[in-house]
Amino acid sequence: MDEQSGVGSQELKKERSNAQGAGASSVAQPVSGHATALPNGQLGLGENGSVPSGMPAGNGEVAIANGEHADTTMDFAGPEGPPRIEQPWRNEDKNKHLGKLMDRLAQQCYIDLNKTLTDMTAQDEAAGGAPKANGLLPQGSVDTSEVSLRKKRALMEFAHDQRDRFTKTLVLSDWSRNAEEMANIIDVRVWQETQRNAYTFAANGIAATKIKSINFKVPAPNIVGAMELLGTGKASWVPDMGYIPPKRLTAKQLLKTLKNMNVTIATRLNLHDELPPHMHDFSVANGRATFTVQDEFEVDLSVADEEMTSPFYFIDIRFLFSPSSKVLNNQVRAHLEQQTNLALATKGLQGCYDFLHTFVLTHKINVMRSQAAELIRGKWFDCIKVEHMRRNLVVQYWAGMPGPKSWFEIGISSGKSKKASSFASRKATPRLSVRWFRKGQEVKDEVLAFDWETLSLERCLMLVIGKHCFGKLGVARDMLHALAAERGASAVLEADLSSSSEDVAPEDCALTIRLPSLRKPLSVRLEPVTGLFSISPPTNATLHNERILNTDPQVDVARLLASLLCAVVQERIRKQAELLDWRIIRIAASAKPIFGQDVLQQTVFNVPGWGQQWVLAVSFGLGGERWWVIQLRESGPGEGSNTVRKEVITTRELVVKRLAVAEVSYAVLSQQLRSMRIPHHIEKPVQSGSDDTSARQQSTGAVYLQFAALMRDVRDKSWEAWATESIRLSHRGIEESSEAMDADGKQTLIRHDLRLNLAAGKMKHLQQHLTKSRDKDVAMNASGGLAIRLRTPFGEPFVEHIQTRLRNIERLDRYVTTLQKLRYTLTTVSMAKLAFVYRAAAPALQAQLNFASDSTRPIRLKLEPADSNPHQRIRVMLEQGLNNGQQDSFQLFAQFLTFTMPTLQALERIESAHMAQRTVVVRIRGATWYTLAYKVPLPACVFSIRLRPKRQGNKTMAQWHVEKVKEQPDGAAVVPEELAKGLKAFWQGRGEGWVGIGSGAVADTAGIGAVLERLDELVRASDAAPTANAGSERPAAGVPAGTEQQQQQQQPPQPLPPQAKEPQKKPAVKPAAKPAKPAANGKKKSEPEYIELD
Repeated sequence: MDEQSGVGSQELKKERSNAQGAGASSVAQPVSGHATALPNGQLGLGENGSVPSGMPAGNGEVAIANGEHADTTMDFAGPEGPPRIEQPWRNEDKNKHLGKLMDRLAQQCYIDLNKTLTDMTAQDEAAGGAPKANGLLPQGSVDTSEVSLRKKRALMEFAHDQRDRFTKTLVLSDWSRNAEEMANIIDVRVWQETQRNAYTFAANGIAATKIKSINFKVPAPNIVGAMELLGTGKASWVPDMGYIPPKRLTAKQLLKTLKNMNVTIATRLNLHDELPPHMHDFSVANGRATFTVQDEFEVDLSVADEEMTSPFYFIDIRFLFSPSSKVLNNQVRAHLEQQTNLALATKGLQGCYDFLHTFVLTHKINVMRSQAAELIRGKWFDCIKVEHMRRNLVVQYWAGMPGPKSWFEIGISSGKSKKASSFASRKATPRLSVRWFRKGQEVKDEVLAFDWETLSLERCLMLVIGKHCFGKLGVARDMLHALAAERGASAVLEADLSSSSEDVAPEDCALTIRLPSLRKPLSVRLEPVTGLFSISPPTNATLHNERILNTDPQVDVARLLASLLCAVVQERIRKQAELLDWRIIRIAASAKPIFGQDVLQQTVFNVPGWGQQWVLAVSFGLGGERWWVIQLRESGPGEGSNTVRKEVITTRELVVKRLAVAEVSYAVLSQQLRSMRIPHHIEKPVQSGSDDTSARQQSTGAVYLQFAALMRDVRDKSWEAWATESIRLSHRGIEESSEAMDADGKQTLIRHDLRLNLAAGKMKHLQQHLTKSRDKDVAMNASGGLAIRLRTPFGEPFVEHIQTRLRNIERLDRYVTTLQKLRYTLTTVSMAKLAFVYRAAAPALQAQLNFASDSTRPIRLKLEPADSNPHQRIRVMLEQGLNNGQQDSFQLFAQFLTFTMPTLQALERIESAHMAQRTVVVRIRGATWYTLAYKVPLPACVFSIRLRPKRQGNKTMAQWHVEKVKEQPDGAAVVPEELAKGLKAFWQGRGEGWVGIGSGAVADTAGIGAVLERLDELVRASDAAPTANAGSERPAAGVPAGTEQQQQQQQPPQPLPPQAKEPQKKPAVKPAAKPAKPAANGKKKSEPEYIELD
């Protein structure tokens, strides 16, 4: 290997030398008399630039030692050649000879070789092994001696190091062949630096000469000062040396001085000085001005003389936040006084505020840093980490939790807003700001409202942790709801947070999840200090899942909690099964998919008395538990003891006789009725024949239950039974439903018929419509008989389904009765839809309610005509009111249709009148609460229109209240004086159906339209007044100013659209209210008529 490297090195050197020789010969071709290269790195005269620039090569050869350059000096060539460049650097001591380097390298190699051989000999003597013949081992043996291996390793390391050194020397030797060319470049560089330094020195010398010449100038004589000093014997510009102490001021002089100082300070602050925006709150007393900056500091400043340009000086400062020191120590006070006086002298009050404001912000951060140190020594030990970087305080909480970390930073921001505003020209003021990082990601959509007046880092920690707990548990809740919706269990799973506010204390924030079969819900919390999950009530399953949640940061919290719910329910059913002597068995893994994809746990029981062919299984998911009947077959060769048949029979696919299905349904119903303590009895079926045909048509019996016990609402004491006491439920077989298919495309539903008789005088209005209805699931005859068809899944309780259908009948009757009392025209009455006309005049207005088959789904409202119905504005609010669960929700809905119609129509007319300029906006805040907002060029103002109830005896009445909103929107202009006068007069007037109350107006349905139109007329009329005044300043030629102004003021406002009723024209300042119509007894009304709600 060494020989190959040596040969390669020689070849490389040879090729490089040939290339350089060829290059040198080509370059030096114009120069005559050049010589060839000499051995040992010496070059002949004229090779590689050894001949000075511009000089012809001389005859003969001049030998140059290794690394040396010819000693050349600055010389000039003939009249045609350029001057030579000086080369003083070539003779400096810093230049070393390459030959000397090679000599020392060879000497070092020899020394290292001797040292290596000495070390190898010392290893032999220390080992003292058996002697070897000529240092060699016997033939065929392997050298395994540790000493021998170390010697070989030392020799190889020596050879490797020396080879590297000589290789580098070879490279330097090859490079030295071109050293003369680099030397020429260095000559040029040194010459350029010399010229550049000469220019610099010349400029500096000229400047120094100018500076020194200043002392030779003679200043101009102070003629004015000399005349003052000679004429009066004293001068104001002469400083007082203070050798003679001034006389002490008397009490009167001191009081007079303080009063004069007060006047001087007040005059300066009010007339001359420009106060910073944050120092406008000040008071002047005792010869000082006290500036107060809220939540920060209170500083006392004073002046030394009456000169308006003299600076203020610092007297005292007090901090307005806690905890803070009431008395400053001398060192801090001296620093504050010095820096404040310096800021006052240079930058005035603005500089004083900037310095003190920044000082207070920094001091607040330091106070919170000291509080953090106390928290670490207390209960937060090893749970938070605090880092203070410059003027930023970083607090990391839940430090012991795995995964990405969470922290918040308290620092001083510049105060510059990222969004342009009207105050962009105002100088930005630094302020304390907070940045929150949750799991390493900055949270930008949350606002942390820290209390900067009463500083408490622990409160700040609890606020941030509370938001973190609320967000973390909220995400888990949302994921649980999404998981339940994906599995079709949204109506069964309950997952709610204990609070809907993000500012809740972390110990009060809990996620409650439950299934219907759980007696106690599971409560999931986050421990505020450590951040660990806590699940209650404690069980083996909850403890196991807590451990997973607290150690695995990548765990899916929603799926883990869902699995935990199923495990808790499964454990409860297992305990009950043990009491019933049910034995748990195992089935093949291939049979588990039959339970469905939404199943998280399943258990199979062998029930006593069922034999070995049929088993009872229960599956657990977010939809609760479901019970299955499974048929097993004997295991074949190589299979387990019990396997499921390929065509597994479940409760959906049971093919049994009608009587068996009825018995199962009656058993399930009876069990549920007993648990609800509802009296009932089952009528046994009567056999009518023995052949197959008669068996298929035989009776399946019936179940009789009490109506009052089934439907009574204990919360409603006024409830009365609307049917006779006995209800008959009979089984009618199996039906295939196409509404909700399973994986096989089939669903088995059990049909039951429910029959009962209405009580005397009940549901008369509904009976008129249902006797003619074609609804296949509900029928009613003229004698009061009611029949309802039910379809329920096999083996599932359906008492709630019965109650829901009966309550829907009762609800429909209540709706129909309410509509007929209001004299609405019913067009469609069925269990699925209720349609009626609530305004017969053209265009007719119609409402339609669509009832879902599932009672958990809301009622849908449809309004006709869709494009011109005024209630389309509040359709969503009306629909929400229908579904709020209150007893009188439909009655209020039906009445609101009448109450709100004139108001909404008036708002539509006003909005249409302003459609071109878009100067009015109608906002809907509720079903009976609207706002009317005007925009420029009209006066910017907002009016509230709200229907408010009022109790009068046993009845609830309602009136429309119209008033001006006091809080105007941002940037709103001041209400014109004429509009204000007009509104004031309008609020004190009265008219047909309305009356003013000083700050607004109260109206009924007959007068609300006139109130709104009159209000719109006042606002639009006030828009013409400023235009008229502006025009009166420049009257047209030949027309008197007063005449033109009167003509412009008499211009009428923009008329309403044709469909709107033109209100009576009244003066804009004081409208004359119409007298109210006399009542039946001849007396006039003192207030508008109320609307009856009950």
